[in-house]
Amino acid sequence: MLIIGDCLTMASPDRAEALLVRDGRIAALGTRRDLAARFAGEKQVRAERVTPALHDAHAHPLYWGQALETVSVAGLTDPRRVAEAVAARAAALPPGSWIQAHGYLFDHYPSSALLDAAVPAHPVLVESRDLHSAWCNSLALEMAGVGPGTPDPPGGEVLRGVDGRPTGYLLERAVALVGRALPAPGPGDLLRGLDDFARRGFGAVHAMAYETAPDLPWAEALARSGRLPVRLWWSLPRGGWRDTRPGWRGDDLEVAGVKFFGDGSLGSRTAWMFEPYSDGTAGRPLDPVERIHEEGAEALAAGFTLAVHAIGSRAVEEVAAVIAELAPRTRRTLRLEHVQHVRDTGLARLASLPCALSVQPHHLVGDAALIARLLPGREGEAFRFRDLLATGRPVAFGSDAPVLPPDAGAAIHAATHHPLSPEQSLTWEEAVRASTRGAALAAGWTDDGVLVPGSRADLALWEGERLVARVWRGAVEAVS
Repeated sequence: MLIIGDCLTMASPDRAEALLVRDGRIAALGTRRDLAARFAGEKQVRAERVTPALHDAHAHPLYWGQALETVSVAGLTDPRRVAEAVAARAAALPPGSWIQAHGYLFDHYPSSALLDAAVPAHPVLVESRDLHSAWCNSLALEMAGVGPGTPDPPGGEVLRGVDGRPTGYLLERAVALVGRALPAPGPGDLLRGLDDFARRGFGAVHAMAYETAPDLPWAEALARSGRLPVRLWWSLPRGGWRDTRPGWRGDDLEVAGVKFFGDGSLGSRTAWMFEPYSDGTAGRPLDPVERIHEEGAEALAAGFTLAVHAIGSRAVEEVAAVIAELAPRTRRTLRLEHVQHVRDTGLARLASLPCALSVQPHHLVGDAALIARLLPGREGEAFRFRDLLATGRPVAFGSDAPVLPPDAGAAIHAATHHPLSPEQSLTWEEAVRASTRGAALAAGWTDDGVLVPGSRADLALWEGERLVARVWRGAVEAVS
């Protein structure tokens, strides 16, 4: 198959007019005239632009597959509207059925009373957009066994009233206290999520440790049977990796990372900041930096790399210090995930680190108003795309799905049209590079995300700045 178009190779030379695909590999690149003459019998496919296949460099495909089946309350900021949406779903389900929803962004922490009135006969768990807090009704608390005597888990908090009883609002790892009572996910959820990434045009997904070791056999079975619809980079949660061997399972699945959490999130006001939010709080660490250092060293010795979540300005710098100490122990690419709020001093530290910077530009769309309200005067520290690129570290873009849908076009638009700091906007080509070559380097896949002879012919086809198709295993698949 001969693909003709402006090919952005992410290599040198940086452009070609056409490329030849044979047996799932790029067999040749060159001018349109030369390749068309040399391979006159080849089927021709034309596109305005051709790039390596897109990666989603930070996602949770198992939970994205589940989210596709749950109630969406995306964009809702009023708890009353969320309760109405949940009640509408409850009307179609028998009493006692669990109802899950996801996507709200509240300015305050509501109690269970509103959900109790709207949905009294169904246990309800509604997760915030960032997945770092949740709201549930009294029946859900009861079914999960969460009551006045339930202790807060490490790294989480059950909000309580003056009488000590849970209010129905959970922060960070306390969400799992109710989540453990939910119906367990299954392999169908994982495949549903991965299939959706493929339909959206992605060629690779980096699974960021909401998928645990017991879920890994589902991905391994797909890899063995050749049914993985994307190439998959898999990380495991801290504390849950020791019985798993790192490495490749076939050509399309690599078990590679161990994930830690330096802090929480902006929307739940748990991202760990140097200076406080407008309400006087400053967020919190989740995994203590001492634990990241100690267990991280063990994971590196076992052959894994590290991916560490750090959103707040203090979390970024605290985690960067740990990465600097651990980096000499590995030749693998280490990863800092999110890097959302960075002081100038933090930028200087990042520039000296041997790590990739994994960023989610689409978050900026929803977070811009929050940043202005919660961090007044510090808007310039948020989503510093151009400054991060200038560190010389690989920059990788992802969605954090199901926090937001895996929409590559929306992510690229956010990165190229920064609403808070226009000077931080990237060019279209820079944003695409972060979604292709930069993401491949973050995975440690040095032979991926590039158009050169011999590389995998996993491709993205564009008309203007609109993704229209992907090439996967030698076939052209339209984006839906």
